Amino acid sequence: MPDANESKQSGICPKCSKNLYYQGAAHDIEPFWNRIGAFFGYPFTMDPMVLIAVCTFVPIFLGQDLLGLLGAFFLFCILTKYVYSIVERTADGQMTPPTFSSAFAGEGLGIIFQQMGVFFLMGLMIVGAGKAGGQVLAFITAAFLLLSFPASVITLALEKNIITAINPIRLLSLMGAIGWPYMVLYGHLLLFFFALSAIQEFVFQHFPNVIAQPISGFLFSYFMVIIFHMLGYVLFQYQDKLGYAADLNEDQAEPVSMVQNRSLRIDADIDINLKEGRYDTVIGILEEEVKKNPNHIFRREQLYKVLWASHNIERLSKYAQPILRLFVSNNTPDKSAEVLKALLKRNPAFQLQDPELIFQLTQQLYHQGEYRLILVLVKDMHQRFDTFEKLPDTYLVVAKTLANGLQQWEKASKYLLFVKQKFTEHPSQLKIQGYIKTVTEHKRLELV
Repeated sequence: MPDANESKQSGICPKCSKNLYYQGAAHDIEPFWNRIGAFFGYPFTMDPMVLIAVCTFVPIFLGQDLLGLLGAFFLFCILTKYVYSIVERTADGQMTPPTFSSAFAGEGLGIIFQQMGVFFLMGLMIVGAGKAGGQVLAFITAAFLLLSFPASVITLALEKNIITAINPIRLLSLMGAIGWPYMVLYGHLLLFFFALSAIQEFVFQHFPNVIAQPISGFLFSYFMVIIFHMLGYVLFQYQDKLGYAADLNEDQAEPVSMVQNRSLRIDADIDINLKEGRYDTVIGILEEEVKKNPNHIFRREQLYKVLWASHNIERLSKYAQPILRLFVSNNTPDKSAEVLKALLKRNPAFQLQDPELIFQLTQQLYHQGEYRLILVLVKDMHQRFDTFEKLPDTYLVVAKTLANGLQQWEKASKYLLFVKQKFTEHPSQLKIQGYIKTVTEHKRLELV
């Protein structure tokens, strides 16, 4: 909607005037499966790479004792907090990673304990299923939890609630809302985990532990950033189905946004009402716009087209002068003649009230061959506009029209005599006698 307020996520339907539901950028972004390359490139910026480096190399210096294990656990918690902030940031349309310092900020630490709680409760569910129904039920439960783990992460990031994140009904609802692309997502995540496992296994088989461990740690952190960015993007892509709205805000691309422009809203109103067959409403909109801005060429042309197409000659006569000025400026005398003939057919007494417009029309209509139309336009012009400075020029065109177009030599001579007697200071006085002689001899009149 052209005049919707994106910051307030509000807008009014131009057809029914009801409030609109804001959909954000859900329908403007490309599917996640077309951005695999972008996901792999996401961690290669300063902030995530610094954090990955810290999580990779600091445990090496802490050693393998209790202090080292506590340090590694602390960094794992920090990484967990950071990747969840990636989910939230991406889901909000922010396609740049969070800052390194945000990983160590106090805000958002609760997500670490919530994720631990989710793992703990999932474990209890598997154990409980095994005791209640044996290994088969435990296997089914484990398979379901494994399949729904991406949905659990998305739910936890979206709602910050442990119970909701393990609620089978909620997880199935989310998976169903996303539909078949959820299985595409799950397939990609499985490939990522298999690739990570295969590379780690290769590294430990072919390199000593002192080299293999930091490589394995680096790859683990790197893939976590990729995977959680993808989960956040899926949440962003299917935001309308998951009950929220966000706009794209990517540094390397302009935000998808409709310009706040009243003119676009008017275009939308005109378009809708035309398609609905409400021509009077369209005419009313355009009349209001022409009234506010008489020099708006585009609106004048639209008004003419609607009035002409709907055969509304009565209202066309009301806007005849601005419409004819448009045709004069566009040098389209055929349209001018068409409109004038329609107006005169409906009302033979119709007259224009703008002498400058009449003068310009006579010049263009002469070259169009509309001689009799010129005579109608200039009728009694010397009485109606006796102070018009271009009146002698207008009557010279009339004399040329009578002589060359209609071969009415005597009438042409009378107009020339009128100019000679009435406008003694006009520049044409030097040649007016020659014009009169030419007309008297029934020769073609050429004004110089």
